[in-house]
Amino acid sequence: MKKIILLIMSLFIFATSLMSDEQIALKEHFLNKIDKVVSILEQKDIDKVTRDSEIVKSLTPMFDFELMAKLSLGKVWRTLSKTQQQNFIKLYVERMKQSYSSKIDAYSNEKVEITKIKQPKNNRIELVSNLVSKTEKLEILYKFWKPKDTKKDKDNWLIYDVVIIGVSILKTDKAQFREFLQTKTIDDLMIQLAQK
Repeated sequence: MKKIILLIMSLFIFATSLMSDEQIALKEHFLNKIDKVVSILEQKDIDKVTRDSEIVKSLTPMFDFELMAKLSLGKVWRTLSKTQQQNFIKLYVERMKQSYSSKIDAYSNEKVEITKIKQPKNNRIELVSNLVSKTEKLEILYKFWKPKDTKKDKDNWLIYDVVIIGVSILKTDKAQFREFLQTKTIDDLMIQLAQK
């Protein structure tokens, strides 16, 4: 009986150690990405279009835009044809990239610090961070998941939601799309997304 208890305890310690190692690796990878973005922002000799393009290119491997697109539509996703799904993903990804590009202009030497790391499941990690400026701290939670199979041109851990001061980007999109689709069609939604 003692041997079984020792075995269980050693397995638990080993699993906890692995989780801790993955958390540290993800934190370092995330901060390296932020450093890269900051270094691009600090380059004075590149134009805005090139700058934004380089930043989006740097961050894209860290995001699972396809999953975000699916989750934002909820049950409606399963009713779409393959063509509609592919079109919606393209439009959703473009919308997200434009959103990030517009927020880049607001950057003014803020620093990112990780305050906490949570791992609610083996394949889920949450990085709690503060965006620190001279006058305030803005809490941002990044939710990551780890797919069983690594996706092409993607990181091992992928962001599927960002929560800013308690407001989830994914839940906000889902609520907006659900309200829109109560009176209009998915094709109407895609037309609207294409116009932005």
